Amino acid sequence: MNIIDVFLISISPMQTLISVPLGIAVGINPITVVLVSSIGNILPVFLFYRMIDAIKRFKLISWYLEHAYKKTERYTTKYGDIGIILATPLLGGYCTEIGVALLGMSLYRAILPLFIGLLLKCTILAWLTYSGIDILEYLV
Repeated sequence: MNIIDVFLISISPMQTLISVPLGIAVGINPITVVLVSSIGNILPVFLFYRMIDAIKRFKLISWYLEHAYKKTERYTTKYGDIGIILATPLLGGYCTEIGVALLGMSLYRAILPLFIGLLLKCTILAWLTYSGIDILEYLV
């Protein structure tokens, strides 16, 4: 496994919950893993912004879209851009990215808080990995 694998995993729906611990476990520098995973996870935001109208048409995922919208709206109305930073580690990158797109927030306004939130999430995951805490154990 190399840094390209970490990047590809962070783009996928498995996201950073897998890419950060896996990258650290195989011996890649944690700072590199955090940066690469954050960059990989921010890339789908451009896709979500382009395809949000098409995504809204799928009835099968309407419950997820509603969840993403409500959770992200709660954080952004209460805390503004800081709410996006706080929501990203708690809700996940995809959920927050879709929620921000559904809120109609400008991509240019949302990209920096989303990236900072992803950096925070990846840093927390790296710290948990080094501490020996298995985050997946608590999620399932």
